[in-house]
Amino acid sequence: MHYNPYHYHYQNPYPHQYFYPSFPQPYAYRQYPEVNDTMFLKSVEAFQTITKEASVILNTLSHSDFAHKLMTAAQQGNQQEVDRLMKSIGINTPISTNYTPSGLELKIHADVQGSQCCTLTMYLKWGN
Repeated sequence: MHYNPYHYHYQNPYPHQYFYPSFPQPYAYRQYPEVNDTMFLKSVEAFQTITKEASVILNTLSHSDFAHKLMTAAQQGNQQEVDRLMKSIGINTPISTNYTPSGLELKIHADVQGSQCCTLTMYLKWGN
């Protein structure tokens, strides 16, 4: 028994409550379906195609006369001319272009089995 200097016994009105921590039970191992990499491999193949086309775009944009025409059309806000110039490059996949006073954003999209699988986005700075 513990020493009590007041010589009276204190009775706790609450019964003893013991705490038993409960730990989460490990989940049973989940069964995953078989991996089907067909769509992934087709997406990789489509992305390889658009990276080759991105190289063609960059080669064309590196010509000073083409770059000058593109920047002039963008500076004038002539989206139709920008789109026409981009289509004149001759790639097969769709390109969307956005431009600001500071640069050009190009998005090249690829489709696999009728749905868009991948997009390559390039941002090329041309101003401050």
